[in-house]
Amino acid sequence: MTKTKILCSLGPKSEDPVTIKQLLDAGASAFRLSAAHYGLNRLIQLITLLNEIRSDSSKAFSIIVDLPGSKLRAKLPSNLESMELTEGETVLLAENELQTSKKQIFLSEPTVIRQLGKDDEVLLDDGKAMLRVVRKQEKSVECVVERGATIKKNAGVNLPTIKLSIPSFTDRDKDIIEATANLSVDYYCLSFVRSPKDVQEARNFLDSLDLKSAILVKIETKEALDYFEQICSLGDGIIVARGDLAAETSLEKLPVLQKMLIMRASKFKIPVIVATQLLESMVQKDHPTRTEVTDTANAILDGADALLLTVETAIGERPVLVVETMKKIVESVEEHLDELGMWFDVRRKESSVDSSDAIAKSSYEIARETRAKLIIASTASGSTARRVSYFRPSCPILATTPRERTYYQLPIIWGVVPVLVPEVYSVDIMLHVAIEKAKALGYVKSSDTVVITLGTPCGVVGTTNMLKIHIVE
Repeated sequence: MTKTKILCSLGPKSEDPVTIKQLLDAGASAFRLSAAHYGLNRLIQLITLLNEIRSDSSKAFSIIVDLPGSKLRAKLPSNLESMELTEGETVLLAENELQTSKKQIFLSEPTVIRQLGKDDEVLLDDGKAMLRVVRKQEKSVECVVERGATIKKNAGVNLPTIKLSIPSFTDRDKDIIEATANLSVDYYCLSFVRSPKDVQEARNFLDSLDLKSAILVKIETKEALDYFEQICSLGDGIIVARGDLAAETSLEKLPVLQKMLIMRASKFKIPVIVATQLLESMVQKDHPTRTEVTDTANAILDGADALLLTVETAIGERPVLVVETMKKIVESVEEHLDELGMWFDVRRKESSVDSSDAIAKSSYEIARETRAKLIIASTASGSTARRVSYFRPSCPILATTPRERTYYQLPIIWGVVPVLVPEVYSVDIMLHVAIEKAKALGYVKSSDTVVITLGTPCGVVGTTNMLKIHIVE
């Protein structure tokens, strides 16, 4: 198993049971469903299928539903699947179809067009095409194409020069959550978050339904960067969504942004996921480019918990090969984390903020000094396992938990192998169960050293207060 987790987006090329199982065997730790591309009935069918697969699987994986949010999309005239935009030509962005010979594009939120003014930029398909507004009209704006490309219907639209007035957490998002509330979704992704208020609104909505699903916040707007720390404190993880983020900021800023966002978010002990164009050439080819391999490696060295494949596994011709290829890259890079992971040394020198952090840090240090084969983190909520993961130990982290929800949320955490155990109320029994599980899974054998973190009273969230060095008998 790789320590850096591989997450797969499902789509037309990968949403059948056989392929899903093959992706799981190849190294996938979670499956993402983009609700923007599915009707509600189909989305429910696929979540149900994933639950059926994991009920028969010995390997835990997470189910992630990516909510559409306020993502703007390009709508084309009804007879068109795509449109070629040529540099210098004039295009209309219109609220409704007009009688004109000029090319027309509509937006999924038509009234947004009224916010556009002269010289505003309109980016299509993660910036592949760029328009600039030259004239404002009653229910349309006239644009000139400054960067041409062929765009498909439903291509993403970014308006980096204006602040949108539409809500980030939409009624459609709420409908999707309500419809899937009883389907054991582990994570919901919030799209186009612009402020902490957006995350809090989603959290309140989940609470109103008594849902324990976690929230992954996609960082893809300039406004989100201004409130990044507050957003991290409210979310359960972040996704560095590089496509929209680059369109909203600039391509040249993206490499440093990625590093800084990972570094800042990791301090909150939440998972950080990097997404977009990691191995995109493999949508059609059977091998990645050298640039993609280097990009993937850098994300790992930057400290990402997980790498999210999108189009590569959703519409790519060889989704299983993509995961196998990424696994090889990850395994190769992880051999050199101790010598190249400079960010991790910085983490290890930080002062602990509380006793739980101190125990997590100590478990890393003792495991290193004793050359332990395994760290076992007994956890109810998953917090202990995430804290230990933060220090990037060289040995695996076996996270034992009696809670099914925690068991299915932990697969995306770096270095963590979740194990479901019975609820016990004795430290001695808990130790025995954890060691026997580790032996059964092949992580340890007789005479191996294991470092164990746990808390008393057993099974209570936030009570990690013990650390033990154990020699396996």
